Amino acid sequence: MSYIIDAIILWIIGAIVGLIFMALGVGYVAASIIIGLLISLGYFTYFFGNGQTPGMKVMKIKLCGTDGTYPIGYGKGFLRWIGMLISALVIYIGFLWILIDKDKQGWHDKIADTYVVLE
Repeated sequence: MSYIIDAIILWIIGAIVGLIFMALGVGYVAASIIIGLLISLGYFTYFFGNGQTPGMKVMKIKLCGTDGTYPIGYGKGFLRWIGMLISALVIYIGFLWILIDKDKQGWHDKIADTYVVLE
């Protein structure tokens, strides 16, 4: 659910930036792919690094390192974002992995050494 909230926020930001680029005459399709990736990179790296995205805050969950560190920092935030891309590449198996993993970690959590915990 937290990801849906974050996706809505990202969609709004992306739509605004996309309209600006379109008004400037930049090709919308090419620009939207690049802009979408850059906005996603910045958004998730920043908020993961600080321990919570706005969606996670609403759902009262946060990220911590497997060693208990909080917040996890921008390096692990970036790794978790890369892990999300990898998790989504193969029909979202990396996210579904949470359902069968004994530690309830998706591939993105394993890559970044993070856990999602209740606030």
